[in-house]
Amino acid sequence: MAMERYIPTDTLVEILLRLPPSSLRRARLVCRRWCDVVNKHTTEMQSRPRPLIWSGHVAYVVGDLSPESTGSLEELWRTSRLRPDDWYPQLVGTCNGLLCLCDNEKQSGGSLTVVNPATGETLPVPPLPCGDPGRSLGWHAAYNFAYHPTTGKYKVVHVPCSYNRCYDFETLQLLTLGETTWRDVSPPAAGARCRLSAGIVSIDGVTHWVKVGGDTRIVSFDLDAECFASTAMSLPRLSAKHGAYNLTEVHGRLGFVSLPDVWVLEQGRQSWSHRYKLQEGIPCPHFVYGDCVLIRRDKLGFYGHWPKSSPSLLWGGVIHIGHKDHGTLVATMPTGGYYLTFAYVHTIEPLNAYMPPIN
Repeated sequence: MAMERYIPTDTLVEILLRLPPSSLRRARLVCRRWCDVVNKHTTEMQSRPRPLIWSGHVAYVVGDLSPESTGSLEELWRTSRLRPDDWYPQLVGTCNGLLCLCDNEKQSGGSLTVVNPATGETLPVPPLPCGDPGRSLGWHAAYNFAYHPTTGKYKVVHVPCSYNRCYDFETLQLLTLGETTWRDVSPPAAGARCRLSAGIVSIDGVTHWVKVGGDTRIVSFDLDAECFASTAMSLPRLSAKHGAYNLTEVHGRLGFVSLPDVWVLEQGRQSWSHRYKLQEGIPCPHFVYGDCVLIRRDKLGFYGHWPKSSPSLLWGGVIHIGHKDHGTLVATMPTGGYYLTFAYVHTIEPLNAYMPPIN
C-alpha cells in the first residue's frame, strides 16, 4: 500500500468507480484517504438509509425523510413482479439495498429469494436441508440476512429454534451467498435456541438473538469466524418486568426495546444505556434512521421525530418523546394492516456475482 499515496486523487477516483458496491464498502476500510474518496465521489456511499415499509406483499420507501416531509410513499417492489400468481412471501430483512424474501408455503424450511428492487434482478437461495414436518410454518422468523463489512460477504443465518414444538433445530445453519452448501454450527453447551418473537439482528458482522430458557440472555454469533461468543449478554434489568420485547439496531449498535424504554449496548462493553423513552408505538424491527426516530401513531400514519432539533425533553441522556410531540407525518399508508419497517438504500449491485457455480 506504500505506492497508493503517489496515485493522483483523480486517478484513484476513476479506479474506485469501476468497483462494485460491495468492493467499495471494503475499500473504505483500507485507509482514511480511500474512505474519504469513496464517501465523496460515489453516490451509493453518500445515500442515507430510508425507511422501507413492508405491507405483506408490497415494499414501499419513504419519499422524503425530513422535517419538511409531505408524507409521500414510493412503491419499491411488488411480489407479483417475481410471480404473477397469489404469492405472499415474508420479508426476512434488507442488506445494502438487497431484499431477502421467504415463501413459507412452497417447501419445508421456506423458499428464499434475494431481490434487488432497483435492477429487478432476483437470486434463488439454495433450500435449507431439513425434513418435512407436513405443515406450513412461519419459517421466515428464524432467518436473518446479514453482511460482513470486512469480508464483503452476504450470509443467510437460520438460528436454532423450535416451531411450536412441531419441528426443532438444534444447530445454527449458515449459508454464504454464492455457495450451494449450508453449514451446521453447534451452539454452546448452555444452548442457544432463539426466542423468535424477540427478533434476530445482525450488526457489524455479528448476529444477535435472545435465547429461551431459565437464564434469558442474548446470544451472539460471529459471521466471519463462524463461532458463538464465549459468554452471552444479560438483558437490561428493567426489561425483566416486561413480557414483550424485541432487538433492534440503533446507530450501528445493538438496541433492546421494551416499551416505553429503549436501551442501547455501550460500544466495546457488555453494559446498556437507557437511550429513549417513547410514549408511542415503535415500528419493528427498525425505527431509527440517522437523526430521525420513526413512530407509528395510528393505523395509517408514520411520524418522524428529530430530537436534536425538536423540543423533546432530554433528561440524563434519555430522549423523551411523548404524545404531545406531534412530529412530522412522513408516510401515510394506502391501507390499514400490519407493517414491518427496515432500512433501505438504493443500489445497483448485480446479483449475478453471487450465482452459485455450475457443476
